[in-house]
Amino acid sequence: MMNSSPDARIRGRSAVSWTGIAFLLPALAFISFSIFIPTVWNLLLSFQQWDGFKDRKWIGLRNYTESLKDPDVLHSLYHSIFLAVMITLLSVIVGLALAAFVFRLGRKEGSFYRLVLFMPVMLPVAIIGLLFTFMYNPEMGLVNQFLRLIGAGALADAWLENPDTVLWAIVVVGVWRMSGLTMMLIFAAMQNIPQSLFESARLEGAGYARQFFSIVLPLVKPILQLSVVFTLVMSFKTYDLVFVMTEGGPANLSKTIPLQMIDSAFTFNEFGYSAAMGFLLTLAVMLIISLTSRLLRGESYEY
Repeated sequence: MMNSSPDARIRGRSAVSWTGIAFLLPALAFISFSIFIPTVWNLLLSFQQWDGFKDRKWIGLRNYTESLKDPDVLHSLYHSIFLAVMITLLSVIVGLALAAFVFRLGRKEGSFYRLVLFMPVMLPVAIIGLLFTFMYNPEMGLVNQFLRLIGAGALADAWLENPDTVLWAIVVVGVWRMSGLTMMLIFAAMQNIPQSLFESARLEGAGYARQFFSIVLPLVKPILQLSVVFTLVMSFKTYDLVFVMTEGGPANLSKTIPLQMIDSAFTFNEFGYSAAMGFLLTLAVMLIISLTSRLLRGESYEY
């Protein structure tokens, strides 16, 4: 059989390239119209004053400077960062513990527990918010009823109305919802670790806890970093959960930046101001994700 000429091979590679580009064009168009173009438009809008009806007026950095001086915006930014960081930190710790637990179970028991523990990730956020709103009800809620049942009625509280507990109550819901994601990712990574490493550790007298911290954690660090970043991004988008549970109350003590943006844009018609708040939150997210990635950066192992 004769070999194909160089020109034929070049034409073949060119045809494959154009075919790939043709298949990518719909996705590129969707990403452009749903993400790239709105992002650029909002960035330009953040430097303008616009009420949604009149002509836009270019005002430079005024929206940003006023946002950084506004106590309501700063408090909302703090609430967003607090919720995202605490939900991520606790859900990752709980997810690691759950992964270590289900890894020790048999195939059937492990499959059942993985399904049950991962189900909160799949539930709609609005349903989760309504469920825990009823659970936190000061009179009929399951939390206070349980405390009274075990004789700890003095600890019963109006969890979503108390300024000292409202943010932590939302954090508990976020951890319950997101810990299953870390569990599944870490468990999948643990499945790829050779059993010979665990057998060698057992021969050396290492218990399961020592094996987990000395073998598993270093090997699953890239997956752990992915889980942390994904959970952070998801936790920063706290509009739906907070809105369903508290609507930013009491007295704006749980209001986050997305809620503040909605109020500024659609209640006070300050669309440029709202866009500036959005980009301040974006910068905070990028900074925290960058710091987290540096802290969790580790070596890659081949096995």
